Amino acid sequence: MTRTCKMFYALFVALLCTVISHAQPNGVTVIDSLNARHGGPGPNFGFYFASCWGYVAPDGHEYALIGCYSGTSIIDLDARPIREVAYIPGSNSEWKEMKVWGNYAYAVSENSAQGLQIIDLSKLPDSAKLVRSVTTVGTRNVAQSHTVTVADGFLYLNGGSSNGTAILSLADPINPTLAGHYNPAYFHDTYVRNDTLIGAALGNGVYITSVANKAAPVQLGRITYTGSGTHNAWTSIDGRYIFTTDEVGSTTKNLKVWNISNLPTVTQGPSVTFNPTRIIHNVHGRGYYAYVAHYHAGAFVADVHNPTAISTVGSYVTYRGGGTNASYAGAWGVYPYFPSGRFIVSDTQTGLYLLRFNGMPPRLRSPLLAPANQDTFTQGVAKTFRWRSAANQAEDPHSYQLHFWGPGLDTLLKTRDTSLAVTPFASMQNGQTYRWHVWIRDEFTRVSSPDTLQLIYKSGSTSVGTIDETPVVFHLAQNYPNPFNPTTTIEYSLPQSAHVSLKIYNALGEQVAVVVDEMQGAGVKTAQLDAGNFTSGVYLYRLSAGTFNQTKKMVLIR
Repeated sequence: MTRTCKMFYALFVALLCTVISHAQPNGVTVIDSLNARHGGPGPNFGFYFASCWGYVAPDGHEYALIGCYSGTSIIDLDARPIREVAYIPGSNSEWKEMKVWGNYAYAVSENSAQGLQIIDLSKLPDSAKLVRSVTTVGTRNVAQSHTVTVADGFLYLNGGSSNGTAILSLADPINPTLAGHYNPAYFHDTYVRNDTLIGAALGNGVYITSVANKAAPVQLGRITYTGSGTHNAWTSIDGRYIFTTDEVGSTTKNLKVWNISNLPTVTQGPSVTFNPTRIIHNVHGRGYYAYVAHYHAGAFVADVHNPTAISTVGSYVTYRGGGTNASYAGAWGVYPYFPSGRFIVSDTQTGLYLLRFNGMPPRLRSPLLAPANQDTFTQGVAKTFRWRSAANQAEDPHSYQLHFWGPGLDTLLKTRDTSLAVTPFASMQNGQTYRWHVWIRDEFTRVSSPDTLQLIYKSGSTSVGTIDETPVVFHLAQNYPNPFNPTTTIEYSLPQSAHVSLKIYNALGEQVAVVVDEMQGAGVKTAQLDAGNFTSGVYLYRLSAGTFNQTKKMVLIR
């Protein structure tokens, strides 16, 4: 090798080492993108797009919903390339938000009179249908909402006409009813988990509130700080920490961390600044990772295993220029809850991005293991149902619902394990065939196991009413018949003696009847409800036995 070549080689190696030493690991890769505009740009900021959310069909098919200036676009993420499969027109506005419950999407807008749009997603990918637009619920005006939140069968309409948050019951998903209203301040956004609401109130900081009683929320604590502009929030898996973003105000536009494990006392942890010159917007979390939409700076994924030492593990810049007020242009929303491990980001100028973070493995659709198809389910004999794990429970928290249905029976049993011992239900009929499968759930998605198996119920020589076997788990069955008029039977199982409370509530959450309120011994129990004085509609029945609590829906039709 000549001297010149040696010098060039040494320079090349030195340059390469310099590049490698300054390279930052990035666990995010882009899969696809789609810029399908409908109307716009908006007159205030020049936006074509707003927030995004996701929908997962029971068979695991994944779709994106993205707010456009003139409506809501629905995109098939499993198509190659990704493609728009439905579009729901709405009012012209630069502010669009949506959430999903079951097979329905709920889209809202501020600065327009669009109301609450209820969209049926069950026919995708062939079509989606606007079921209705709601502008009032009870006496509450819901024509405008800045954001919308969904949790455990309730919808929270934030800001806009509600100012605080209007709480709607989705017991009937296309006819929501008013369950409560909480208005301590203007709520830009809320996040609800386990009946605890985290209200992001811009200059008024954060409200931490129990909404166990939707008609009478109770404030548990509050976060205030100088120059606050709290836009939205998310809580850690263990519920000990709140992560907040500041879109406005004089405070630094970063991700703030708050320890709420000793309410009402709150202590602030170390903040995380992803980009000191750009405005942060939204944060959503899955497992021990926070996904952040950061306008110009793009989207970030942060490792929050240790909330006091957060690190960035991936990022992607979506912004390509444009926007009248460029400070607020770029990555608006992020949705990380797809079972595939993929996530989406909406950009105000260039639409939807489908990304993958390599730290989130796909979640499986759990195959069923036992009992075998066409097995017998014998009266009084417990049988263990088993299925494969969907994911690492510690890193990707989820639950399972064991679903049984057939003549006189339609019920769900919830567990975090991959097996559950079950005894036959009193409503089962001798010689009849019953089906079972498993739903895999997290707080925003529900996917079925890939298979459904059958059981044949055998009553033996003992009548159902004389079963004396002790159940192995607490359980509340679906009432039968359902719908009913005017009487129905409610069955429940007690593995041990307990004080039992069985109460009936209307769709507003108001108690209308007490069916059982006494100590009872272990066993399978039945209770009769006579709703002769009730009006037609949806009702809830709630069983409390020791530390066990479960609520189910029933329908009275006259």
